Amino acid sequence: MRTDIYTESHGIETILAKMEKVGQLCGLSASETGKLRLLTEEMLTLTVRLFDNLSYEFFAESSEKQFKLSLTAATRVSQSDREKLLSVSKSGKNKATQGVFGKISGIFESLVMESCDYEQLIVPTYDSMGLMPYFVLSSYRDEIPKLAKEEQDEMWDGLEKSIIATLAKDVIIGVRSSKVEMVVLAEF
Repeated sequence: MRTDIYTESHGIETILAKMEKVGQLCGLSASETGKLRLLTEEMLTLTVRLFDNLSYEFFAESSEKQFKLSLTAATRVSQSDREKLLSVSKSGKNKATQGVFGKISGIFESLVMESCDYEQLIVPTYDSMGLMPYFVLSSYRDEIPKLAKEEQDEMWDGLEKSIIATLAKDVIIGVRSSKVEMVVLAEF
């Protein structure tokens, strides 16, 4: 099953209500439906709420209890919008890119603004999606054991506190046809 495509004109609350209905139609329990809504809300919080004027499309696909949530940013944000965002910070720097929540939102923000400082990842598992990935949650998790103990503890703590990292099977952020896309995969 695939949902309709929802845009910024529908509003976040409408999208969240639709995802509750999708969960119910797919036979999810009330708890699972709540988790699907929470994942959607977290996804939108990580991306859409960063910008006042972001054009985006959101849809979900499901097969039994497997879900693919997809958000595509259709426009790029100007450097002046970036400067407005950073002017809110006392340091004038984006310190929010710490932890998994910050990392995901920071990479998405950077790609939307065409100023990505992150390397493209080679992740064969997701080649079939047609995305050029810059972030993959499962790869992020795999890198943690390679870090120093102090860094590991901090990163594991961040993962455990993150709703999206706890509930999602995987999160992929990449570029497809010069549009930034975030895909959240979940199973219930």
